[in-house]
Amino acid sequence: MLLEYALWAFIIGGLVGFVIDYKASTKASSLLAAVGAAILLGQVYQVYTTGPITGSVFGIPVHMDGLSAVFLFIVGIVSLGSAIFSISYMDHHRKRGKGWVYAIAYNAFIASMALVVTVNNLEYFVVAWELMTLSSFILIFWKEEKKDLDASLKYYLTMHFADTIPLFMLLGLASVLTGSIHSLSYQAIQNALISASTSTKLLFYALTLSVFISKAGVVPLHFWLPDAHPAAPSNVSALLSGIMIKTAVYGLLRFDWQMIGHNVNLGYLVALLGAATLTIGTLYALRETNSKRLLAYHSVGQMGYIWLGIGIGMALIPHGGTLAALGALGMFAGIFHAVNHAIFKGSLFLEAGAVEYATGTINLNELGGLGPRMRVTALATLFSSLAIAGIPPFNGFISKWLIYVAGYQSKDFILAVGAVLAVVISAVTLASFMKFYGAQFGGETRKYSDVREVPGAMQLGEWILAGLTLFIGVFPGLFVKFLNGAVGTVNQGLTADVPQNVYRIGFGSVLFSPVLFIILMGVLVFGLYISFRPEYGKESIPWDCGTTAFDPDEYRVDAYGYYIKFEEKVGSFYLLMDWFYMIGRGIVQYTVRGYMWIASYFVKIVDTPYTVVKSVSDLRPRQVLYIDEEFFKPFIRFCNIAKIALPGIRLGKFIAIAIIIVGIIVGLIIAL
Repeated sequence: MLLEYALWAFIIGGLVGFVIDYKASTKASSLLAAVGAAILLGQVYQVYTTGPITGSVFGIPVHMDGLSAVFLFIVGIVSLGSAIFSISYMDHHRKRGKGWVYAIAYNAFIASMALVVTVNNLEYFVVAWELMTLSSFILIFWKEEKKDLDASLKYYLTMHFADTIPLFMLLGLASVLTGSIHSLSYQAIQNALISASTSTKLLFYALTLSVFISKAGVVPLHFWLPDAHPAAPSNVSALLSGIMIKTAVYGLLRFDWQMIGHNVNLGYLVALLGAATLTIGTLYALRETNSKRLLAYHSVGQMGYIWLGIGIGMALIPHGGTLAALGALGMFAGIFHAVNHAIFKGSLFLEAGAVEYATGTINLNELGGLGPRMRVTALATLFSSLAIAGIPPFNGFISKWLIYVAGYQSKDFILAVGAVLAVVISAVTLASFMKFYGAQFGGETRKYSDVREVPGAMQLGEWILAGLTLFIGVFPGLFVKFLNGAVGTVNQGLTADVPQNVYRIGFGSVLFSPVLFIILMGVLVFGLYISFRPEYGKESIPWDCGTTAFDPDEYRVDAYGYYIKFEEKVGSFYLLMDWFYMIGRGIVQYTVRGYMWIASYFVKIVDTPYTVVKSVSDLRPRQVLYIDEEFFKPFIRFCNIAKIALPGIRLGKFIAIAIIIVGIIVGLIIAL
């Protein structure tokens, strides 16, 4: 099974951080992560061509069907672009050191997400899910900057209360349903749920929805996401937004739809959450001037589109007949947009990282004029920006358009309003990315006259994803069978009836031809060029009305000034959402205080035993020892001594670690 080879690549990629220096370890671990990602894509192709595969990897039961293949493709393609980008990008963070931390966490993060979408047992799903959460937390706080502390704590606490606790409760519920903690295969749970009571199913829904809503960043549990992305390195942000939040979509389809069974009310709930999320996330993104926060809010908004499409499917499929066909189209479009969003949002985060690498900032107010100096990155950003805005012939248009078609043709008031709202918000997305692109690459400034394009590996990582936005947009028919494999898996064989060939894609009589669109647009652009014949080479100085007080670099509209008037018109919306944000922030703060109050009874302050612990800041300047650390203290002391002593006798770090591990094993054998 190719999945096993991929996991070996990730394991070795994590271990190399122990044996070589920072630069070598980050490059080697990133390269091995790219190899693992490429093998995952090979596994996807194998499933696509031969059908579902069942087996075990390292003793872990796995099952890869059409649904797993689509989400494993997301893991593989975004990880491939991000890992290749990382080979050079991580040099930007060299002063922070800790290459071994990056190597382990980065590879563990990708491996855990691959396992989440392939394991076939709830126990292993929970283990993989928690490994994904832990490794992503480490990567978010990897820079260890003070401003990142709140973001990482907010993320980790949210995941613990809305994610981990419900997951472990779900384990208990599933073990009661199946009669044993050792019989938690997906099929066993599904069989047990058939005869389960309504209240049991409702509890199953509540627990799983809490997990997946929080991980997806769906309103109202979206507040962690805009802070986590700017805190993490850009290559990690690409994984967080491109892959991790999509695992929640996989869980929604696998657990709440396939495992429990079809439910119309669930569909309406998912669609309503999607409509609210795409609206709130996108409107908040519009006013952002930090490029990564802007992209993070758009991740919230685009998840809304995905949930709306899947919600339309869930609400209509149980009705059967024509409505079921429309429902299958909605679910197809939602899954398609999950793939498309992974590609263009992964690309956008890498491009934001490239600009940060070249200029040292992600503040859109400070950027400008980079287009002529970073042509490759600028063009990749343009492709990805047009894709997320839903402009043909890029991939984002196809999936959004099919969501509109499914919602509007359903003739259901709620679903149709959601589809119309999605169309309106797409215009807001376009406005937001006019600012995102124009503020960075448009205009002229002397401030960045010395900026040069980023290294080739970073450009390749960007274009692996940016190029796909156009390829999928022009040839969407090539992906219909692949995506229908996922739709059919969770709907007992029902797939979306999408007419397709290399020239067109659509539903019924509503068709779109990307190839014809490109031909017509090409003719139009050529005609305009011939008619107006733009003149090149002429330059003129902007009229300054006679003043000499302004620097020429200030003759432009900064990112803050793009949509001030619009923000004033919807100011009450922002005030209301800010109020909700303050409430959420207060809840998190008081939760932390409560946790610290409880923890203070289990903590021993070594140098000041009677110190009152009220907040995290009370613990930072002191040496803290927890109960579990008391147990491991002798072993930790031995490791510290070995770390100092062994290099003194000219043994390499790898040999030192090997001796320590062998010593532990021998000690355990003697003890037993």
